[in-house]
Amino acid sequence: MNKSEPNYERYVIIGLALTLLVILGFSFYWFGEAARLTHAAEDFAKERVQRGRVIYTEQCVSCHGADGEGGVGTVLNDKNLLKNTLDDILFSVTRSGIPSTQMPAWSVDFGGPLTDEDIKDVVAFIRAWEPNAPEIEPVAFEPDSARGALLFETTCAVCHGEDGLGGDEAPAINDTLRLASLDNNWYRSTIANGRPAKGMPTWGTVLSPNQIEDLIALVDAWREGVTVEAAFSVTELIGSAIFSLEEGDPDSAALHVSRALSVAEGTGAEVLRNAAAQLLDEDDAGALATLTALQEQWPLGDPVAGSEVYSTYCLPCHGAQGEGGIGPAMQPSTYIQETLNAEIVQFILEGRSGTAMASFEGRLTEEEIANVVAFLRGWQP
Repeated sequence: MNKSEPNYERYVIIGLALTLLVILGFSFYWFGEAARLTHAAEDFAKERVQRGRVIYTEQCVSCHGADGEGGVGTVLNDKNLLKNTLDDILFSVTRSGIPSTQMPAWSVDFGGPLTDEDIKDVVAFIRAWEPNAPEIEPVAFEPDSARGALLFETTCAVCHGEDGLGGDEAPAINDTLRLASLDNNWYRSTIANGRPAKGMPTWGTVLSPNQIEDLIALVDAWREGVTVEAAFSVTELIGSAIFSLEEGDPDSAALHVSRALSVAEGTGAEVLRNAAAQLLDEDDAGALATLTALQEQWPLGDPVAGSEVYSTYCLPCHGAQGEGGIGPAMQPSTYIQETLNAEIVQFILEGRSGTAMASFEGRLTEEEIANVVAFLRGWQP
């Protein structure tokens, strides 16, 4: 190398060394930063769960229980549910609610109190249960012969006669020899598929599988010689009898009154017997007046018993003192003041589609609902 030319080799080596040092420095930094970011993410997740715990306690406990064990609302602390439900689904259900159930929309976009971040916090809190969540076995459907009897009397008796004893259009079902010769699978298949050539409709497209099983339970009871009383709603039957009389159909009104008498007790039963006698004497106007007066007072409940039912089923949405919350205030309530007992009972049975007011049919008896109505009357001026 010419001595007059500058020697850059030393500078190159120094530059390479410095570059290596910088690279090593950044490597150590990023290793540390990755750990820091991971730690920060863990801290954020913990904070989200803690925020979710506070919101859950304030908004969700009354329906779903302090530990997600369920109550008015569904069980959330269930390993199967958490394993098979994505966070996005939990978020969506909480955000927009479930129509025709007691699960309202919680998002501010739908009139609720929670932001999307609040809802994410709640979902994180619920998700934190998963590692230790118990496996909840689903409640198995139990066929009920009383429900089957009600379904039979309102759907099948028109052809097969009351109590399945036969009619002009179809043979008797409640017949010892027939019941002994045909098994449940035959009845199940015949109900579902019908016998069109013999005038038996296909009921499988009308009745749910559970309803068909209720009818099979009724067949089993008849096979054992048990008499099953249909679980009629007196409230519905009084309304149906009044409607029939207003439409000039006293025969149907008499049928409704007869069915109501099969389950009514006390003073109400006495009034129904008077209405039945008036119909027998062809005093349709008198029967209409009697039934209308009964409807204005029916059903009469026990407010003390109603207080207990209210605390269990109504308090989470309407407040301990009826002050309202998810549901409207009950103390006072213009609706309660201006509506007949029977109409309130029917409303509670049916619920209101598209709101948090779900149907209580199958969860509360008519007597229990009547007791709640009596309790609510005590809150009115």
